[in-house]
Order: sequence, then structure tokens, then C-alpha cells
Amino acid sequence: MKKWILLAILALAAWNYHLNQQAAQKGEERGLVKEIVQGVQGAVFKRDPQYRCDGRKYCAQMRSQDEALFFLTNCPETQLDDNDNGIPCEEDFPIE
Repeated sequence: MKKWILLAILALAAWNYHLNQQAAQKGEERGLVKEIVQGVQGAVFKRDPQYRCDGRKYCAQMRSQDEALFFLTNCPETQLDDNDNGIPCEEDFPIE
């Protein structure tokens, strides 16, 4: 069993080295570890860094439909979509 774990670690290290070499040729910074870290950071920083989950969860606390959509998609326990159609705060920010 220990041999398989060691082989798996060596395979991951080789794959990480391969990704780093490919990225270096393109002038990018990349690798398996960086990919994992970016995945863990989540969509909050990738999509729109101007919005952050800060505890707000009601439509009256939102300033725009875009902000409400961000909170609905990325933040837990929001109460922004009364009819569960995926469009937050329809009454506060009507779509024209």
C-alpha cells in the first residue's frame, strides 16, 4: 500500500513539473498546486472582486440587480429569490 501511495505522489509531482514547464514556455505561472489553490479560492475572487459575501442576505440591502445576483449565486443563506426562478430581487430591480 505504501508503494502505491509513493507512486501516486511521484506521479503528481511529475505532472506538476510538466504543467510548470509548459507554462514557463508560454511565460505563464501555473502548475498543479496553483490550480488547486485557485479552485479552493472559489468564484468570489474570480468573477467579480468588487462584491464580497459580507453577511447581507435581503433585497433591501442590495444596491443593484448585479450585486443581488452575485450574492444569490455565491453567498450562503440569502433570501433574494422568493419564487426560485434564479432572478433575485425582481420587485426591487424590475427588468425592463
